[in-house]
Amino acid sequence: MNLLSYLIMITINQVMKLLFRCLASILIILYISSCKPVPVSHWFPVTPQEHYEQELYKAKQEKTVAGQTWFRVSKQVLTDTLFSFAPYQERFFLGDSTPAQSIRLKIPEGRKLVITPSKNDEDSSSQLFLELYRIKTNGKPQRIEYLKSNENTITISDHDGDTLLLRLQTGLNETLKVSLALTTLPTLTFPIASYGMQNLISFWGAQRDGGVRSHEGVDIKAPRGTPVVASDNGFITQTGTNNLGGKIVFLSANESPYSLYYAHLDSQMVSVGQRVVRGDTLGLVGNTGNAITTTPHLHFGIYARGSGAVDPFPFISDKKEKLPGLPVTSKWLGDTVKIKSKANLYISPTFSNAEKIRVLSKNETIRILGELAKGYRVELTDGTKGYIPTVGFETDKKLSKK
Repeated sequence: MNLLSYLIMITINQVMKLLFRCLASILIILYISSCKPVPVSHWFPVTPQEHYEQELYKAKQEKTVAGQTWFRVSKQVLTDTLFSFAPYQERFFLGDSTPAQSIRLKIPEGRKLVITPSKNDEDSSSQLFLELYRIKTNGKPQRIEYLKSNENTITISDHDGDTLLLRLQTGLNETLKVSLALTTLPTLTFPIASYGMQNLISFWGAQRDGGVRSHEGVDIKAPRGTPVVASDNGFITQTGTNNLGGKIVFLSANESPYSLYYAHLDSQMVSVGQRVVRGDTLGLVGNTGNAITTTPHLHFGIYARGSGAVDPFPFISDKKEKLPGLPVTSKWLGDTVKIKSKANLYISPTFSNAEKIRVLSKNETIRILGELAKGYRVELTDGTKGYIPTVGFETDKKLSKK
């Protein structure tokens, strides 16, 4: 055998050994995966809950009865359909067979949502995880935000009208009573420096030209020459003059599908293509255009790209929302009881007829999962969840604290 043949043989043997090792490794990984599939998030955790789940897997808690319940309910509540609207407040029970709960919601157009949880003092040592999901068109949840370890609130905007789902979960073998407040704030800065909602003099939909058209914006009174400012970050797409608006400025927002319209300006102080940030001066209040006979004011309009004008009021209103109060924590929270009278079960705490699920009969057994100002979140013995108005309860001794 010559040297070349010997070298070729050695190389082939090495390649075969390497291929065999790779194949063996792949087979081992596939075998392990088929025995115990572990979500990718537990290999590369991001959120506090994912880090916690990783520790549970390391401790093999998914093999225990309590651990299996914890993981199962965590996934199960992502398909729950109970719905609410901000402003809203509810006290949730989390623990034993109900370590997680959820609520679906939508953020009103022009508002950003503020989610604020608050633990009961006696449960301060229990864990609380909050994760916010977008429900995709195929019905599956996609996480978009979560409560950071060093933060007390989640603040988020959504310009697409998506249905969102908020999941609350406590730690394994822990019990927690947590109050959840949902409030909203305006997404835009007020368009006139040092002025506010008290200076509005005309609103969306008011009749114009004897009823021929309606007002597509709001009017804000201010002295001539008062600075008009950018309500959002973006760039200037148009300046000029027209018959109705007089001297005008259009600003296209960077991170939303809206164009902001400023009209009746005394003068413009920006040019097309210029980038601006919130608070930058765009022009000065005047009464040009068809406002020549009126007191100086700003006409402020908002146009959703592709769908026309929308009411600017919710985008700029900073009026404090009235948050429904919560009752004193009752002895029933987390308990299994019987209702003393018939009650309607609803999918939402607005208790509207369109959202009624069914009628509960007197003495029907339910579990109290949450408390609101004028009702309860409950679960029936068949697993159905919903809201009922305030009714009387009595302990179901056979099923209490199941």
